Amino acid sequence: MKEISKSRRLILIFSILSALFILSQFYRVSSAVIAPNLIQELGLNAEMLGFLGGAFFYAFTLLQIPMGPMLDQMGPRMIMSVSCLIGAFGAFLFAFGNSFQSVLLGRVLIGAGMSPMLMGSFKTFTLRYPPEQFATLVGMISAVGTIGNIFAASPLAFLTSTIGWRLTFLMTGMITILLSFLVFWILRGGKIEDGRLSSSSHDKPEMGILQSIRLIIGSLAFWQFGAVAFFRYGIFVSLQGLWLGPYLIYIKGFSPVQAGNLLILLAIGVILGSPIGGRLSDRHFQSHKNVALIGLSLYCVSLIPLTGIWRIEHPFLFGLIFFFIGFFHGFGMLIYAHAKDLFPIAISGTVMTYVNFFTMAGAGVFMPALGKVIESFPRTNHAYPAEAYHLSFLICFISMAASVIFYAFSKKD
Repeated sequence: MKEISKSRRLILIFSILSALFILSQFYRVSSAVIAPNLIQELGLNAEMLGFLGGAFFYAFTLLQIPMGPMLDQMGPRMIMSVSCLIGAFGAFLFAFGNSFQSVLLGRVLIGAGMSPMLMGSFKTFTLRYPPEQFATLVGMISAVGTIGNIFAASPLAFLTSTIGWRLTFLMTGMITILLSFLVFWILRGGKIEDGRLSSSSHDKPEMGILQSIRLIIGSLAFWQFGAVAFFRYGIFVSLQGLWLGPYLIYIKGFSPVQAGNLLILLAIGVILGSPIGGRLSDRHFQSHKNVALIGLSLYCVSLIPLTGIWRIEHPFLFGLIFFFIGFFHGFGMLIYAHAKDLFPIAISGTVMTYVNFFTMAGAGVFMPALGKVIESFPRTNHAYPAEAYHLSFLICFISMAASVIFYAFSKKD
């Protein structure tokens, strides 16, 4: 009976952490759907709208630096609970904002509040679940989090058209407060579930913040993780969130609806690839690095058709390519498990959040960088030539391949 009770508790913990990550993903991309409302009610221009959308990422990324040591020193329970309240306050400020400055501050606070949700979940997995389940849990929560992206599309558009975007974000803020209390309640008790963490050579006594940071940044492996994380996510979010859409519409002649249907396959690929990669890593290969390296290598291969080396016109082929890009991109979540295994458990939160800093920085840097490349080509009838996109996609392939080769020489877990 005691084992059943423990299992139910672990399932409940995972469910609440998943809800928090879904919420974080929703907040991350929610400004796209309500952009017309913000333009109309607040008089925002394109530059202001872009800055507003990026505010979440800037706050989120910068807070990865102190968030890791805070998770290690104070534990995920307190950090995630308080951060939820900050995020809820940001949602309320955003909902009631009547000026650019007020909604911008709201987005900054939302980004700050959501900054520990995924890494706090990873830290909880490290402390409360068997080590051999870690990669599977990482893959599962990554897949579930994609629901947040879906909620921020058609469902958000429906709610906005029926009850308005302000009431929608007011309700979202209230849900955030509820989850704050739930995570504070469910993570009560000790950090480690009855010795589930087996002793290993990596276990060391608690160390100071500066000492842990020196250990991490002084390791070549950390920079190998950071490089592959930067390009992996930066390329994916640039393709999914911006540049594949115009390419399909202006170069390949698909309608916006057709392009949207094809791009959904990227998300479907991630939903399937993340848990499958984690399961393979934990149960069959017993090596996070080997599975991650195979997946990331195939991720590179799946980018090749986008470079224009072959003429592709049929939507089925594009759908297949996009599915495999998303599928093998999902395997890349295993770099967090690999990083965790190479450092002491006492600083697992720090090393994973620092890797996540590179992940989020990739999103902030790569998307405008590709824009610069495409912008360097002259426009014809308000559209860029196919060569502009093919060159940018070639840069994606080369940079990803280089980072995977660099990662291939990292230490085994």
